[in-house]
Amino acid sequence: MRVSVYDLTEGCRIAEDVMGLTTNPIIRKGTEISNIHIEALRAFNIKHVEVFSKHADGSKVEAEPVRPGEENAPAAPEEPLLKKQYTDLISYYNGVFNAWQSGGKLDIVALKSRLMPLLRQVAKNKDVIYQLHRWSEAKNYIAHHSVSTAILSYLLAEKSGYDQGGCIQLAVAGILTDTGMAKMPLSILKKSGALTQEEAIEIRKHPLYSYQYIMDSPLLKNEMKAAILQHHERLDGSGYPKGSRGDDISKSSQVLALADVFHAMTSERLYRAKKSPFKALEVIWEDEMGKFDIALLKSLQEMVGGLATGTRVILSDDRSAEVIFTQPQYLLRPMVKAAGSEDIIDLAKERRLYIEQVIS
Repeated sequence: MRVSVYDLTEGCRIAEDVMGLTTNPIIRKGTEISNIHIEALRAFNIKHVEVFSKHADGSKVEAEPVRPGEENAPAAPEEPLLKKQYTDLISYYNGVFNAWQSGGKLDIVALKSRLMPLLRQVAKNKDVIYQLHRWSEAKNYIAHHSVSTAILSYLLAEKSGYDQGGCIQLAVAGILTDTGMAKMPLSILKKSGALTQEEAIEIRKHPLYSYQYIMDSPLLKNEMKAAILQHHERLDGSGYPKGSRGDDISKSSQVLALADVFHAMTSERLYRAKKSPFKALEVIWEDEMGKFDIALLKSLQEMVGGLATGTRVILSDDRSAEVIFTQPQYLLRPMVKAAGSEDIIDLAKERRLYIEQVIS
């Protein structure tokens, strides 16, 4: 019997394993429901579950009523739900960040429970990678950056062959990378111009502060704790806080590092305009070579580029166009046909142009 989670009552028994973004069921078949189970289901954004027709005490379970017109109603579109969950998490993050600034403790369980429903939608809507830079805003940059780093880390880990548990751990680590920013002076966080040398030195301490927030938590693997500490390290030794290089920087650290810098480059800041995801990735390839893992860069390039034939885009000169062919060696620069004309533009040759936006 299919029942809405919001109609569940204590004493119902689960008739089928309830799965989330986990290897094992959230709740196993045969479990007698209590309030803590109902809260868990809501936290994982589970809408309906299958239950046996009788409660554990033998009384009958009432089926969820079908409202007029719902029998053949189409499913709600996924992307608006994803955007709403994203926006809700931004609001929640802003609230807890303000609490951290006032000395409040970090609650990883609560933050993860808010993140998980969003990851469920991201897993089904990977084109979100073209939307994150549009949703971000300078006013609430730290919240947008933290949530987007979590999403990008999840997608990049998945693309790189991590198992589901590893993807989730990296997403949680991603949303925690900038917790240490709560210890920065407001004068630095709200500054609209370039930082002074002293301010830059202070900002470079935030990975250490982030690590201090999570170092004693049993909810994160040690590898993820190290990744948070190292998310600004670079393979060539040019990063911080320790200037680690090469094999001293873990693969998970590199996932967070690439997700972090990619979103930062594509986001509006108080002191800098945002870049197109396509242009930002080209800049990373051309100007940051040697700092990031090549395999991860290629994975990100495949995630952003390689657009299917027929994909509609906006070019950097504001013209609309349609992708007609993508060469494997130029994933970020396909051949496109300008809207309203027969003009074919080979972006691999027309270097002054690039894709500004993908139209979903």
